[in-house]
Amino acid sequence: MGVQRDPAAPLLASPDSVIDPWIMRSRVESLAGEARVNLVRLAAVFAFYLRHLIAISAQGGGSEGGQYHVGATIIAGAWFAIVVAIHVCLSRRYLPGWLKYASCAFDLLMVTLLGMMRADPRSPVVLLYFPIIISAAVRLSLPLVWFATVGSALGYLAVLAHYAWRVIGYDRYYSEYWTRKELRIPRGDEALVILALIVTGVFAGQVVRQARRLTRPLAATIATSEQLESEPAIETAPAAQEPRA
Repeated sequence: MGVQRDPAAPLLASPDSVIDPWIMRSRVESLAGEARVNLVRLAAVFAFYLRHLIAISAQGGGSEGGQYHVGATIIAGAWFAIVVAIHVCLSRRYLPGWLKYASCAFDLLMVTLLGMMRADPRSPVVLLYFPIIISAAVRLSLPLVWFATVGSALGYLAVLAHYAWRVIGYDRYYSEYWTRKELRIPRGDEALVILALIVTGVFAGQVVRQARRLTRPLAATIATSEQLESEPAIETAPAAQEPRA
């Protein structure tokens, strides 16, 4: 009759097996990274909205007043609400796999809406796509870096389409593209922004890959130490004394 192994007991590592520390620490680091990103998100929303209020008071309204002020206030309130919701989830150690994608998608949506409300893709608002890509690397998730990079490029294209098709008008924009320089956005400038987003995503992905490579030298040490702890101690029997004559 064979001996049954306790299902709750961990499998003993074989001498040739290597435990990947990245898998062991991924959930802990993902939780810590999401908490850091959420804290920076809160500080960024406060700082950018404060800058917006200062600009309104200095300019007496101007380009940041009126409907843009109302929209920016609504977006800042929604951003603060998502910060609170994520904080509640993290404080209860609730970290589903989709949470980082949902929070990143929400950030991309808010930046895209801000760019559309500014009604000009040449506005510095589009620069906010770059911190979103970098924030994906803080979570140490390579798929999230790809998601943020592709989402940023699509968001910028959406801002361009809104400007050309809605603000200026499709027929007017393309009929006067070569005659009205103040209306058109050079194709080279558009391509430069998209390439910059892609390159930023590539560098962010390399940061994640490098962090994973740095954990590999620890794999052999962890596997060896756990195997030594699992092996029972061998007691040596005392030597038998020879009988006296």
